[in-house]
Amino acid sequence: MESLLNRLSEKIIHFLDPEKQCDKIKRLQMHFALETILYNLLLAFFILWIFYFIGSFRETFLLFCIFGLLRIIAGGFHFDHMLKCISATTFILVGGRKAAQAIQIDPTVCLMICLFTNLLFFIHIPRGTANNPYSKAYSRLQKKRLRTLSVLLTLCAIYFVRLRTILLFAMFAAAVLLIPGLYLQSSKFICSYFSKNTLALQSYINLKRNKP
Repeated sequence: MESLLNRLSEKIIHFLDPEKQCDKIKRLQMHFALETILYNLLLAFFILWIFYFIGSFRETFLLFCIFGLLRIIAGGFHFDHMLKCISATTFILVGGRKAAQAIQIDPTVCLMICLFTNLLFFIHIPRGTANNPYSKAYSRLQKKRLRTLSVLLTLCAIYFVRLRTILLFAMFAAAVLLIPGLYLQSSKFICSYFSKNTLALQSYINLKRNKP
C-alpha cells in the first residue's frame, strides 16, 4: 500500500511540475504532503464505507469527524503501519458507536471526563511528527486551536445530551493517545533537570575542593 501511494504521489508531482522547476527539497515536501493526504483520504473512505455498509453511518461519521479533527490538531501516538492504523481507528469507531447506543452518561461523569481530557489537551504541546515537525509558531497556533476546540466540545457535551456519549468518547480516545508523548516529554524534562543540577553540584564540589 505504501508503494502504491508513493507511485501515485510521484505521478501527481510529475503532472503538476513536468519541467521539474521545483528544487529537490520542495519536491520532497510536495511528495510527503501528497502521500499524507492520499493516505488519510484512503483511510477515511475505507473506514466510513465499512460502517455505511453495516448501516451505522451517521453516528460513525460524527465520531470520525470529531476524533479526526482532534488528531489532526493535537497529534499523538501513531502506528507505523497502515493496517495497524486502520484496525485501531476501526476499533475506536466501533467502540464509540456501541457506547452511544448502550450508555447514557450522567452530568457528573460527563464533567469528570471533560476535566480529564481538558487537562491533557491544555498541557499538551502539538509538535507534529518526526517526518513533519511543526515550527514553534505553528505549534503555538495548534495549541490555541486545541484548547479552543476542547472547550467547545466540552460545552456541547454538557448541553447536547443526545450527542454526549459520542463527543466524550472522541475526546477521551484522542486524549489517551496523547499520554505516551506526554510521558516521554516529562521523562526528558526530568532527566534534563537532574542532569543540569548534578553538573552544577559537581562543579560546586570541585570548586570547594580546589579552594585553598
